[in-house]
Amino acid sequence: MKKALLGSLVSAALLTSFNLSAASAGQAVDAQAATDNASKVSQQKIDSYAESAESALAQYKAALRQVDSLRTYNEQVGKMVDSQSAELASMQRQIAQIDQTSTEVVPLMLKMIDSLDQFVALDLPFQKVEREDRVAALTDLMNRADVTISEKYRKILEAYQIEEGFSRTIEAYKASLDKDGSEKTYEFLRVGRITLLYQSPDGMETGVWNKQTRQWEALPQEYRSAVEQGLRIAKKQAPPALIKLPVHIPTHGDRSITFMPIT
Repeated sequence: MKKALLGSLVSAALLTSFNLSAASAGQAVDAQAATDNASKVSQQKIDSYAESAESALAQYKAALRQVDSLRTYNEQVGKMVDSQSAELASMQRQIAQIDQTSTEVVPLMLKMIDSLDQFVALDLPFQKVEREDRVAALTDLMNRADVTISEKYRKILEAYQIEEGFSRTIEAYKASLDKDGSEKTYEFLRVGRITLLYQSPDGMETGVWNKQTRQWEALPQEYRSAVEQGLRIAKKQAPPALIKLPVHIPTHGDRSITFMPIT
């Protein structure tokens, strides 16, 4: 009887110990799982912070490069401004000197106007009225006492610059031309100072200015399409292209050359 009771007590104790051990093991597993989850969340936060730090670093480096580029650009602009300021100061000194030496400059300016007048008279006859009026305005300007010497000199230089610009441009315009005792309207094509041509609106008449004879000469129909194309190029209606146009060469007679129109 005592032995049976003792055995029951031992069994109960062992069963209780086993249950306690199982409960402790379960708690340990739960604690480990919680620790793992916490570690995973912490690692995710660390990874997120690392990515943010890398992105911020990349943005910072890009900002540094931009600042460096802007610094270089500003330095270059500063040099250009300094150069322009020095040039402006030089021009102002020259203008001041012109005012001081008007006795010497006035004869020179009159000679420049006279040379410009002769040049326009001997040049290709394009925009004749406008160019002659510009020279006449300079002559009138020289007689005005209310205009400074420097301003007169500036206007003369401006006229020379305008004339110089004609050498580097191509132009199309309409004007009247006296032919056979009557005036007709034609389209004119000027290519720098190389050649000046005309064409009737219907394309049936095409001609060129002869620099040697200083007269207009009719051209054969083979030049019709080339002049038409040149007019379209000058009007910005067609892209630049190589075209053949007649050019008078004083020492070798009349020739045709191939050229690229200036736009």
